[in-house]
Amino acid sequence: MTGTQKARRKGLRRALLIILPLLLLVALALALQNRATVEATSDEILTFNHRKHIAAGVQCLFCHPGGMTGMISGIPSVQKCVGCHQNVQVTSQEGQATVDQLIQIWEERKPLTWPKLVDLPDFVYFSHFPHISAGKNCEKCHGDVSQMTMAVPAYRINMGFCLKNCHRHEEPAKRERLMDCATCHQ
Repeated sequence: MTGTQKARRKGLRRALLIILPLLLLVALALALQNRATVEATSDEILTFNHRKHIAAGVQCLFCHPGGMTGMISGIPSVQKCVGCHQNVQVTSQEGQATVDQLIQIWEERKPLTWPKLVDLPDFVYFSHFPHISAGKNCEKCHGDVSQMTMAVPAYRINMGFCLKNCHRHEEPAKRERLMDCATCHQ
């Protein structure tokens, strides 16, 4: 190895010793900033009681109509929530406080903020439509939401979950298609 090559390697090592700690500091700062943002916005999330709404007879697809035809079930708009609560009386002070918060959001023309529960990778194709058409109920993947206030992920929804809990248990002709990679990875 020539003297020039040794000098280049030494310079490269020195640069890496400076750059790597800086990159780690930047990554740490970004992670802390993201955490602070999540914590700041969590106070602005409207508390939604699934248990009370389902007990009152509200069906999943009424608030999440995209579940019938789309890849994403969607969340209700402020307009839909206000539309109901202009006609439905709330029976508790806590419930009324939440409805008052909803009305304020509506009057200030702000969007509702909801935590994201399922976030599939971009390379995954998923549509609720064939699942609902096949008679699968929402609880199969989302758990017993009727016993939840704010919805929380009941399962870790990923390829293993779908294959193990559903696709492998279908009738043979259907199973072959459902086990084909191209079915979900388009």
